[in-house]
Amino acid sequence: MQNINNMNTYNYKSVIALNDHLIGLKKLDDIFEYLSSYLEKDLAINNFAVEINNTQIFLNSKDEKNDRKKEILIKLNRKDQLKILILYKVREEDNISAVLSLLEMTFHIISQTIYNKYLEYKIVEMTLKDSLTGLYNRQYIDEYLKSVLPLSKREDKKIAFLKVGIDHFKAIIDEFDYNIGDKVLKKLAKSLEETIRESDIVARIESDEFLIILHNISNENNAIMIADKIINNFKNAKVIVNENTNQILRKTICTGISIYPDDAQVIDDIFRSSDIALYEARNKGRSQYFKFQKEADNIELF
Repeated sequence: MQNINNMNTYNYKSVIALNDHLIGLKKLDDIFEYLSSYLEKDLAINNFAVEINNTQIFLNSKDEKNDRKKEILIKLNRKDQLKILILYKVREEDNISAVLSLLEMTFHIISQTIYNKYLEYKIVEMTLKDSLTGLYNRQYIDEYLKSVLPLSKREDKKIAFLKVGIDHFKAIIDEFDYNIGDKVLKKLAKSLEETIRESDIVARIESDEFLIILHNISNENNAIMIADKIINNFKNAKVIVNENTNQILRKTICTGISIYPDDAQVIDDIFRSSDIALYEARNKGRSQYFKFQKEADNIELF
């Protein structure tokens, strides 16, 4: 907390100026980055969290020991609420009530700016993410690769692309229904996310097909090792078909592997080579992987 004598310049006008600056920032992350710096400098606040409707959208913590907390609740509209949790330490020279009043005034003024930027973020997220699994979609991958491929080329680094498909997925729909099919897709999405590194990307790009992007691999053996791991991990995944009878469904996957820039150097060719590799893996049977080979490039895909 801050001594009130050090806050003579912190007033209503300064908060309005803060809000005007936040409005001009493009991203939600930019808003919180600037706000964190601002509050730490002016009010010595460096531990706070922000929630909208009980979903945390920001957490700033400097791991300091705090013995007090202040919760600020702001009604945004009939159904949405912003909650700010401030953690702080009390010192003898602090004028606590004055500081907390300033904090409350600050967040009431900037709350609508935070909310508007949050809504913009959610709209963008909806266009770039698959609604069923929460993974990125094909549109996101196309944009993502436009910046990632040139960077990897400059740094002379390889990227592995693993196209993942569920074996005989249509049979699930025929035997059960689309709800069970959705359960299998969500189970696979979770399994893939748990298998790869945080720096890697997994996306759902077609109805029952996914794409994993493995950054900075040294050779194709690294990609093969991950392909084998995701295949074996999903073998053990259980999908509950009927909760009353505890009927369990197990499925398998195949994986096609393509390496950038060895196998393909542009986005369309990357997808084509990984498609061909997945096709060849499925021809081998269930739970198979296949590394793209140039001589396999003349097969026809239907």
